[in-house]
Amino acid sequence: MRIKILGDCYYCVSGMPISRPTHASNCVKMGLEMIEAIRAVRQATGVDVDMRIGIHSGDVLCGVIGLRKWQYDVWSDDVTIANHMESSGMPGKVHITKETLMQLDENKWEVEPGNGAQRDELLKEHEIETYFIVPLKRKASIESESEVDLKALGSGPRGSIMSSTRVARYLESWEADKPFANITEGVVAKNIELTSLALIEASLLQPRRNSCWNFRYWINVEDIHPVSLHFTDTSLERLYYRQPDPVFKYSIACVSLIYFCMLIIQVFFMPKNLVLYISYGAIFFLFVILLGVSWAENVQISKSRHTAVLSSVSRMVTDGPCLRMFITTTTMAVLVAAAVITMVDCTLSDNKLKDSQSIVNFSQLVISDTTSLFVSTTNITRCQESSSNNCYFSSYYAYCCLLALTACSVFLQVNFLLKIFISLVATILYIVIFNYLRPDIFTSPDSETEFPLTQPVKYTIYVTLLFLTLHVIDRKIEYTSRLDFLWKTKFSFEQEEVETMGSVNKILLENILPAHVASHFLSPNRRTDELYHQCHESASVLFASIPNFFKEFYYQTDITKDGLECLRVLNEIIYDFDKLLLKPKFCAVEKMKTIGSTYMAAAGLVPGQENKHQTPHHHLIVLLEFAFAIIAILNQFNKDSFNEFRLRMGSYLANCKYLGYFQIFSVTNLFQFTINIKKFYIHKK
Repeated sequence: MRIKILGDCYYCVSGMPISRPTHASNCVKMGLEMIEAIRAVRQATGVDVDMRIGIHSGDVLCGVIGLRKWQYDVWSDDVTIANHMESSGMPGKVHITKETLMQLDENKWEVEPGNGAQRDELLKEHEIETYFIVPLKRKASIESESEVDLKALGSGPRGSIMSSTRVARYLESWEADKPFANITEGVVAKNIELTSLALIEASLLQPRRNSCWNFRYWINVEDIHPVSLHFTDTSLERLYYRQPDPVFKYSIACVSLIYFCMLIIQVFFMPKNLVLYISYGAIFFLFVILLGVSWAENVQISKSRHTAVLSSVSRMVTDGPCLRMFITTTTMAVLVAAAVITMVDCTLSDNKLKDSQSIVNFSQLVISDTTSLFVSTTNITRCQESSSNNCYFSSYYAYCCLLALTACSVFLQVNFLLKIFISLVATILYIVIFNYLRPDIFTSPDSETEFPLTQPVKYTIYVTLLFLTLHVIDRKIEYTSRLDFLWKTKFSFEQEEVETMGSVNKILLENILPAHVASHFLSPNRRTDELYHQCHESASVLFASIPNFFKEFYYQTDITKDGLECLRVLNEIIYDFDKLLLKPKFCAVEKMKTIGSTYMAAAGLVPGQENKHQTPHHHLIVLLEFAFAIIAILNQFNKDSFNEFRLRMGSYLANCKYLGYFQIFSVTNLFQFTINIKKFYIHKK
């Protein structure tokens, strides 16, 4: 795992966060591969460049400290020893300690004495034995020839020019990975889109081999109950119940059309009596009110106060589930009753007809010598009375019943259980009327000879089949509606999660990189074929270190929990330093990184903060004010915690050439002569 880059130093660790028994071998292999890689660069460019590798094995504490510019880092005495192993090593060799050697396979690696104590005081003080890994004898002749070529190329001014040219050509041909290079590429975006569609199809969409009769299709979603089709999550059920119904007005219009068809049948084919006029007149008045209320929001004739009231009532009906449920139940019940209500009066007319026929027969028996003209007149009167009261088109009652059952399925967003209940009650009512209450209305001698089943049985089959068909359709519509609502809910929830994670990632990225650098990488119009770099003609850099923290304060004992409590103190100090950057007066100061107990900051790097009324080196003044502020903070911290931490600082104003970003999860780095001079100031003070 790579930890950070410290100038030209590559800082990595093995065995964390997952413990690996081969951590020492992994580091040695990587060190040898790095030497081979730098050898390839040396041979290709002709530049005499090499690497020192230092490895030590031991205990470490890992984590992040501070408030801003978080970096995953490791601390311990063993980390300090590993640092000194690198500085006391030799170019082109892997320098290891005895502790690391004990973790290696002795039969696999060959070592030679390193004598690191002769080149480093810390190693000498702790009496640490060091060794060099002897690499395999590969390409010795090529190596010797390349060294001769390097000496020849490096001698004289012409050699240096040729070396720089070869370096430039080599860098042009070196296809290094670009950070965030795949964010704005169309191919990756297309792949992400295809992947999302594949996930949706795999997790949500069912096979196309489904129909109304495929019951497996109804029970494949875990969030929906297979029988009642209710959501297993009560919160989802509550949301689904409370959602508005924008098509409710169209349902009212469809039911009104069905009522109009029933009215035509009753007026043209049924006996015209007082029950018909009263019942259908009241229902007509009811549907006029419902149509006016449901469509008032869409049809506004004028901007009067009454129109505004109707519009508000219309919105209440659309958004109010309880009011919609009441209107739906009332409408379905009224139409179910309207289909058979005129049968009552039709039955009374038949009784009257029988009475009139008995009276006529009685008169014919008493007055036997009446003229034929009188008898014929009596017969005509009887026929006229019979034709006006008898139900010659009784089959149209069944058609009205079928229309009433159809009207129960018009309301799409009403729970199908309610529609089933009302339809079932209506079906049972119609079957009882057809077969038990008034079977004589539907009985015809001619129809019995033509068809093996009686008309009541035939109408019973019609009503039953229509009820079952509407039930399947209602269940399918209910399932589809709930599944669509479930998809939309999950999509909106995941969209909120994506937006939240995007905001969190942006905050984290801005906490790792400067804000303007993070905006550059998040911009969709940026170029992805080159690394980020920025040139600043004038910038100020500050190093502030606490030299006595690790020398006098940091101890790995049981009391300090192997140094954890000491790092908590360092975190408090760095945290107080970072809080200063939140003040507007220090907005031009940018924290770069923390290196152990060293705090690195710079000013003059953020573009667009220059002011014409400010001096050219205003950022230096701000950085010096920041330096005095952290001195005051550390003094106050010493006073509160009874410590004697000392702060050593160095600052320099110079031409800072590049601000670069090398790899994802890395940090911005400053390069060029400024940092080297600044480090020199720190070590000399």
